[in-house]
Amino acid sequence: MLANMPAAHSGDNTILTKWTLIWVSATLHPMAKKKLQGQVAIVTGSGRGIGAAVAERLAAAGAKLILTARSEEEVENAAASLRRQGAQALAVPGDVSDPATVEEIVETALEEFDRVDILVNNAAVIWPLEETVYADPDEWAYNITTNLIAPFTLVRNVLPVMVDQHYGRILNVSSDAAFTPLFGASAYCAAKAGLDIFARVLALEIAGSGVSINTLYPGHVDTAMQEDIRSVDTTDTRLDTSWFHAAHARGELVAPASVADLACWLVGPWSRNRNGEFFNAVDAAWVEQVRRELA
Repeated sequence: MLANMPAAHSGDNTILTKWTLIWVSATLHPMAKKKLQGQVAIVTGSGRGIGAAVAERLAAAGAKLILTARSEEEVENAAASLRRQGAQALAVPGDVSDPATVEEIVETALEEFDRVDILVNNAAVIWPLEETVYADPDEWAYNITTNLIAPFTLVRNVLPVMVDQHYGRILNVSSDAAFTPLFGASAYCAAKAGLDIFARVLALEIAGSGVSINTLYPGHVDTAMQEDIRSVDTTDTRLDTSWFHAAHARGELVAPASVADLACWLVGPWSRNRNGEFFNAVDAAWVEQVRRELA
């Protein structure tokens, strides 16, 4: 499939997660305690979907935002929306696969706000979705560059700043595809697996520095990536996207805002000094902890 979905996301667990996450989102105050007041956050892929929702949550908690995405219109609109809500938010349109864009993002944060406290590596692409033997090499390489090399480049640029501050929170938005092979998604799976082990290594390297890195598995979220998967023409191929169509039809995809609450917890003081850990949106006990501590 995109064939065999992990058991953790089928049946009752998926339904439980959906309603648990909705409960979190519905019962949280808009970060009224402002626990991130004065902190500066960079969120990639923040023109829409999970990234935009995370940016909004962090802004509500008091953070100043640098938003970035490939679509200039989307990211400018997202930043403007946050400013209308009273937040300090700047848009830096561009493709994070380009090192020059990464440098511009970090330079903008430092020039405008003089620090970087939070980095959320969220930008991702799913293409190519076809068997490896048919995959376009350039598309395959672009996937790896966007999903793995770009987070490395961003970390490499912000880490000296964070270490000098003796404080920083890095969050990688990963996927179950890191440990569950999906037929036809070799690049995406390889990139996410690489991202996970990169986080483990970095956690060792930054231990005791005041900087931490953690990873979020958001589950199946109602985003443009899900739409992309459902749009694949599987005629005369061995790809099977039926699970994704069925999950959408059953209303099992969770809202980006629900995931944003979990991300906010991970980059805020609530996660304390946890480092090199992996958090899954299907973990009902953790989701309940987030609900309780952010309320």
